[in-house]
Amino acid sequence: MDAVRSARQPKHRWGETKVMKLFGGRAAILPLAMLVAACAGPPSGNVEYDRAAARDEIWEKEQAIFAGRSRGDLGIYVGFTAGDYMGWPPGSPDPLGVEQLRERAEQMRGKDREEIAMEFGDITFSGNTAVIYYSTHKTRLPDGTPVDQTADIAHVWVREDDQWKLLGALGRYTSPGYDEAQARDEIWRREQAIYAARGNGDLQYYVDNASEHYMGWPPGWPKPSGIDQLRAGVELMRGLDQEELAMEFGDITFSGSAAVIYYSTHRTRMPTGEAVDQRFDIAHVWAREGDEWRLLGALGRNRAPTSNFAADSEN
Repeated sequence: MDAVRSARQPKHRWGETKVMKLFGGRAAILPLAMLVAACAGPPSGNVEYDRAAARDEIWEKEQAIFAGRSRGDLGIYVGFTAGDYMGWPPGSPDPLGVEQLRERAEQMRGKDREEIAMEFGDITFSGNTAVIYYSTHKTRLPDGTPVDQTADIAHVWVREDDQWKLLGALGRYTSPGYDEAQARDEIWRREQAIYAARGNGDLQYYVDNASEHYMGWPPGWPKPSGIDQLRAGVELMRGLDQEELAMEFGDITFSGSAAVIYYSTHRTRMPTGEAVDQRFDIAHVWAREGDEWRLLGALGRNRAPTSNFAADSEN
């Protein structure tokens, strides 16, 4: 962690501050030219200001926003916004207006354990509009959990009545936005919960954890099936609660917003109560959608006898 923090020390001329709070979730990326054009509006004739002083003022306001968030106070952010403010934080499915920002301010009260370092990037001006760029490095979540998450931020400021007001905001994650160790535990816990529910004749938990784009290919099925077939299985499975199955973790790997988990199962009783001795190998693909892991793909196979595998590997 020290190496990561050292590598991201600021190179700008206005200093660094360690502060807290950043909207979480996945990256939302738009062409910046469209963002500036949408936010700037028609040019104003009043451009009499010192750009060096404006640069310092805007950066100080940005730092004050995050310092306020470190105390669980989003009121400073709200106070700096223009009346027509609209921003699109990472993880939000849609842009947010000032009313949604006020709602978040209420939700944020008391959440004061998140830690973020800010690093200035650059700033540019055109008339009464300024666009500032900076990076953030989150090392602690609001609940105090250590993380290592980085993001890039672009904020659009406009000069109204001699005051700089925040009009537009856009953020993108430059790291996966999750901690792999925590994600590993969470995904494995959900896998176990899926089978525990199945043992009670309940397939709904499986459906609740699946993506709308889910497609899986269970052992013995002639072809893959989608989310609609999975939902249909909820009623078919109801009441079939005698399945007995043990799970053994294999491994998990991550790349960006995707994770693939491998494990084995040993079923000794069918849902109908019939005694069996069945072993399977499972691969599940999980995708991070917003701030949630969702099951996207599934493939299972009957476990090949060890002796056959050994013979094949020698040929």
